[in-house]
Amino acid sequence: MHSNQMPRTLMRSLCFILALGVGSACQARAKVCSPKDAEAADAAVDGLDSWTKVERAYKRYGHCDDGSIAEGNSEAVARLLVDHWSTLPLLAQLMKRDPALKRFVLRHIDTTLDTGDLEKIGRFAATNCPPGSAPLCRELRQTAARAAN
Repeated sequence: MHSNQMPRTLMRSLCFILALGVGSACQARAKVCSPKDAEAADAAVDGLDSWTKVERAYKRYGHCDDGSIAEGNSEAVARLLVDHWSTLPLLAQLMKRDPALKRFVLRHIDTTLDTGDLEKIGRFAATNCPPGSAPLCRELRQTAARAAN
C-alpha cells in the first residue's frame, strides 16, 4: 500500500458523494461500462505500449476508466513517459487532434504511480522537453509534482 492511499480513498469517497448529488443528471449522458466492456478494457491495458494504442483504448473504453482499469491506464501512461520519453512529440500531436486525450493522460499521472516514476516525469519535462512542447511539458511537470506530494 502506498503511503498516499488515504488521500486517494478520500478522493474516491468525495467523488461518490458528488455523484450521488448529480448522478441523475449525468446518467443520461454517461455511457455505462458493461461487464463485457470492463473485461475488454482490462485486457487492453496490458497492450498499451504506444500513444496510439492509449488513444484507441481511451476512445473505446474511457467510460470504464475506474478501479483496476484506471490504475492500469496510469501505469501505461507512466511507462510511456518514463521509458519512451522520445515519443512525446507523437503524444503532443494526438492531443492537438483530441484535447480530451490530454485530460485523460494528465489524469493518469496520479498518486497510484511510483514516486520515482513521478520524479522522472517531472525531471524529463523540465530538462528534456522536445521543441514546441513547452506548454505540455509544463503541465506534465506540474501534474507529476502534485501527484508526488
